[in-house]
Amino acid sequence: MPNRKRQHSAKKRRRYSMSISGFSETMLQASYFDGQTSRRHAVTLDLRDGEWQVSGEQVQRSVRVGQARLSEKIGNAPRQLHFDDAAYCLISDHAMLEAMLHSAGLQPHSTVSRLEGKWRYALASFVLIAVFFAATYQWGLPWAANVIAQRLPDSLPALMDRQTLAMLDNYVLESSELPLARQQSITQALSALRPAQRDAMPDFHLVFRKSEDIGPNAFALPGGTILLTDELVQLADESQHAEEQILGVLAHEIGHVEHRHAMRQFVQGSIVAAVVTWYMGDVSSLLAAAPVALLNTRYTRNFEREADRFAADTLLENGIPPVYLADMLSSMQGHYQQAAKSAAGDAANQEPEREWLDYFSTHPNTQERIARLRGQSDKEAQR
Repeated sequence: MPNRKRQHSAKKRRRYSMSISGFSETMLQASYFDGQTSRRHAVTLDLRDGEWQVSGEQVQRSVRVGQARLSEKIGNAPRQLHFDDAAYCLISDHAMLEAMLHSAGLQPHSTVSRLEGKWRYALASFVLIAVFFAATYQWGLPWAANVIAQRLPDSLPALMDRQTLAMLDNYVLESSELPLARQQSITQALSALRPAQRDAMPDFHLVFRKSEDIGPNAFALPGGTILLTDELVQLADESQHAEEQILGVLAHEIGHVEHRHAMRQFVQGSIVAAVVTWYMGDVSSLLAAAPVALLNTRYTRNFEREADRFAADTLLENGIPPVYLADMLSSMQGHYQQAAKSAAGDAANQEPEREWLDYFSTHPNTQERIARLRGQSDKEAQR
């Protein structure tokens, strides 16, 4: 009897040991968080009959597989098993989890995790993302900026013109010293230009200012304000064709107004800035910074070509060869290149308002524009 009793007890211990062993092989250690507090609960997870079973001290729950969401596998980072009530389990034993999912007939790896584990696919994904962002910046942003700029109410560009001109008047502009008769002569000559291949010129307003900081220049603001400096008029007066050269530059600026280049460039830059500003939580600062952004705007090569094409067509329509615009650009480029050499090493060159005065001395496509305009004049002369 004692022997039989001892044998029965040994069998019982073996069965108990086997059941414990089987239990440990199918249970998964995890950390449970109830979604309400930061307290961590040590639990075991089991997957039976289509249910996740969570067991631990003070935690007992069963959740259908379809009501739980398992996070993607990313490297060796713990995976999260989320439940509908914001509670979740943190699982570090990937091998055990995958074995459990496999035994339950579930897919242990998602498409994302499988791709993540293969460097070729990961590299291809990185390249595709880079190409997407590059294409968006190259073509998507300009397209979106054009659509937005064409649909903005006229009151907004007009407001930006007033703000920008007021700021310029406070910092870098002075009242024009050109004789009133000279100003009226230029304004009348510009207003008399006939439009090419269109019914009328776009609305614009010509203003005269003096500025030693800006030098010989002209530029258009988003609302149609065109600013012409005394220095440009004086530089043109050194030529025998001063009026034609000035009209060529102003026709170029009207081209920017016609195609809404300033607003399109501003909107394009603001799309990215708006996303960042929104993320940082201060959207109001975006509009307040508009005048400064406009001052730092540099037209793209395509915008300059469009404005040059508009100017050349307008000049030809009025019997003025585009070569006069090319000559004016050449004179302006020479002026700024000489000014840049003279200012080399000058401490005053570090002042903020000097940062954007090197447009013609450093602009890469000015010479290209000059050659194109002269070539167009030669073709017209041969007809």
